[in-house]
Amino acid sequence: MKNNNQIIKRVGILIFLIALQLLYFPINQNVQGGVSTYLPIDAKITLSPIWAIPYLLSILWWVGALVWASSKMEYMRFIHFSLCLSLTISISYIVYLLFPTYVIRPKIVEQDFLSQLVLFIYGNDRPYNALPSGHTYTTLIISIFWFYWLPKQRYLWIAIAIVVILSTLFTKQHAILDLITASTLAFICYKTSEYLVKKAPNPRSV
Repeated sequence: MKNNNQIIKRVGILIFLIALQLLYFPINQNVQGGVSTYLPIDAKITLSPIWAIPYLLSILWWVGALVWASSKMEYMRFIHFSLCLSLTISISYIVYLLFPTYVIRPKIVEQDFLSQLVLFIYGNDRPYNALPSGHTYTTLIISIFWFYWLPKQRYLWIAIAIVVILSTLFTKQHAILDLITASTLAFICYKTSEYLVKKAPNPRSV
């Protein structure tokens, strides 16, 4: 019975996390105005369409990671992971709504496959919800937890985080300030959720 209850809780948390992630889209479609997060250094970063590939693949990685964590991760580590991700996403949504930001995208006239991939990204994601970068904090949180959960592959998790974060810059989906705030938020929420889990009644190792 205990195992069955835990399975039900894991599935429920997984559904909640996916639903929470999907809230990004109505927010993105309805936010208006705001300020650009571009700094002078961002002008030196040019569009490189090849980076659209890891940018899009990272979304599949998130889905796979959520399912993987819900089915294989130790229960209290999974609770820690879910709480950290939920807290980070919720705070970012509040920021998107109360302090709208946007990115300045380049005009793309090329017709090659990679340029069309970038246009596909632009067409399905309005240039709002820039700060903090959702791609950055989601990937970073997964990489941090996987780093400690599966340490034998730690260099792989680090590499994934670096590639995905760079892809947000070179697709011109985000500015440097978006990445900095997302990384800071992710680490703060990691420590906050860790504290909350450890303070919970009868916590097991996270």
